[in-house]
Amino acid sequence: MHPRRLVAAIVLGSAVHVAPVAANGPSVEELARKAQDPLADTKAIMTDNTIGFGTANNETAYGFQIQPVYSIPTDGKPFNLILRSVIPIIGAPVGATIPRLSDDPIPDLGTKWGLSDIFLQSFWSPKSDAAIKWGIGPQISLKTRTSERVGGPGWGGGISGVFFGAVGEFSYGALINHHWGEENYNVTSLQPMIYYNLKLIPGAYLGYSNTTTYSWKAASGDRWQVPLGLIVGRTFAIGGKGHALDLNLGAYSLVAKPEDGADWQFKFAISWFLP
Repeated sequence: MHPRRLVAAIVLGSAVHVAPVAANGPSVEELARKAQDPLADTKAIMTDNTIGFGTANNETAYGFQIQPVYSIPTDGKPFNLILRSVIPIIGAPVGATIPRLSDDPIPDLGTKWGLSDIFLQSFWSPKSDAAIKWGIGPQISLKTRTSERVGGPGWGGGISGVFFGAVGEFSYGALINHHWGEENYNVTSLQPMIYYNLKLIPGAYLGYSNTTTYSWKAASGDRWQVPLGLIVGRTFAIGGKGHALDLNLGAYSLVAKPEDGADWQFKFAISWFLP
């Protein structure tokens, strides 16, 4: 689908009224908080999608991620176990630098589409009534790329940690990980998350959720990618039994970036949460 049509579909979908409060189930406000929580006891198919504008030769780069999440029941255990995978589909233009996937500009001509390298993550999170939850665990990458143009770290591994809390109408947290891979892949990433939930519109929120990366093996001026911007979104209750649909979109300026990285990003997400 053309990006403009996709944006229009998201906007129209956000305007559709879909049961602001779930009958015989959690409220839409509760569902929104759960959708924002990376350590929630949930099953979901999430997406995290980025269109980058102003890369090398003023081209456009595309990165679409499918992120299945599965919380494994741990009755009688002192911890929760959450499994997540990141399945990236990349559209890489000539000369573009994508810090999460490669330290070097991508050669050849035109935009190349394909499946990149898949990440598998797991988090062990202690069961607690504390205001702030946390989790930590290993991650691995699989060399699933369909071509070198859209390749990531290849075979590799690392560690990932997360914390999450809430106060008043705010939800906040961060996901941090470090990953080593083939061909000197050595990248640290930090994804801060902060959401303000709007009382006047049940399930609606605005906030920040994007990833800052530091590539240890890149040239000194090309190591950082730092996005600054805002997202708006809304969670809808579906069916009254704990199902939810979350939609959000936003824009970010890259205040620090590799030489051939994008100048700014449009982001959107469509995610389905199961009871």
